Amino acid sequence: MNDEAFREMVRVLEGAIQAGVESVGLEYKDGDLLVFYQCGQMGFGAGSIRQDLQQAVIEGIVKRAGLERKSRGKIPATLLGVAYEVMVEEYDSFGQSAFTLTWKKAKNAK
Repeated sequence: MNDEAFREMVRVLEGAIQAGVESVGLEYKDGDLLVFYQCGQMGFGAGSIRQDLQQAVIEGIVKRAGLERKSRGKIPATLLGVAYEVMVEEYDSFGQSAFTLTWKKAKNAK
């Protein structure tokens, strides 16, 4: 993941933490990579990933989370100045990869 794509992923996750939601969904719809905030069983649209960064963000998530051969992985990230562990789950949505990202503070985070 290039630096700009990683910053975009961090921006999305930090916005979700500030909104107080439990997880973020990334899913393609009509050629756009949409971002959904999820709280319990309810999800609502929160925007999209810039067109020029979509492929780099997805490739970076797959690589950093080690999803090349499995559907679940973890990415360490500093969000809002705190160390987190971002759990990533990849699933199929109408024939395309989609992702759910959840987070928890890293064990050594203060």
